[in-house]
Amino acid sequence: MRWINHFLESLDPRDLRRLEGDLEELDLPKDQVLAEAGRDATHVYLPIDSILSVVTVMRNGAQVESRTIGRESGSGLLHALGSRLSYERMTVQVSGRAWRIPLAPLQAAAAESPSLTQHIVRHAQATLLQSAQAIACNTLHAAEERLCRWLLMTQDRLDGPIVPLTQEHLAIMLGVQRTTVTALAQGLQDRHVISYSRGKIRILDRKALERCACECYAAMQSGVRRTLDG
Repeated sequence: MRWINHFLESLDPRDLRRLEGDLEELDLPKDQVLAEAGRDATHVYLPIDSILSVVTVMRNGAQVESRTIGRESGSGLLHALGSRLSYERMTVQVSGRAWRIPLAPLQAAAAESPSLTQHIVRHAQATLLQSAQAIACNTLHAAEERLCRWLLMTQDRLDGPIVPLTQEHLAIMLGVQRTTVTALAQGLQDRHVISYSRGKIRILDRKALERCACECYAAMQSGVRRTLDG
């Protein structure tokens, strides 16, 4: 069976057999809230062709995205090794399929298997690496560079030229106003890098997008790959 999720596909066959009976495939609708800050997590989600967004919510309701999670990993893995308390909000950014497993059987399996524990830690490290790089990127790099990075990362997880991201999501991702997103998208359209209509971005020139993106795209890709490959 092809799981189409790196965490599951990289597991030792014995570990996968431990988990297989508790894995459930489901469709995740866009904007569904999967975890909320201050509440205990109950499940781990392992995307297939969906993308999850992890955001920090301020008292005034403002949101800033710290990272996204696709089929290269999963959300909530570290909860199986420590506290179940969630400190961020996680929503579905791009609808699609995912595997879901309750924390209890994953925690029990990890307690019996050092190899499974190692895989959980490595994937959690890869996710934290992305988050740390994103913090630096959001502080140091221009909004257009960051937009190009996010588009490249999203396309990598979807295997297609169309990226279904609304202006609202893009504004949260970049930490800017929607009017800024409109101006940035228009600039990329004028240079024939993308086309944008009704919440869907079609990437027309991948090479130009890579040239426009900041160094963080390559840093995240190589860092995650090196971490997961051990």
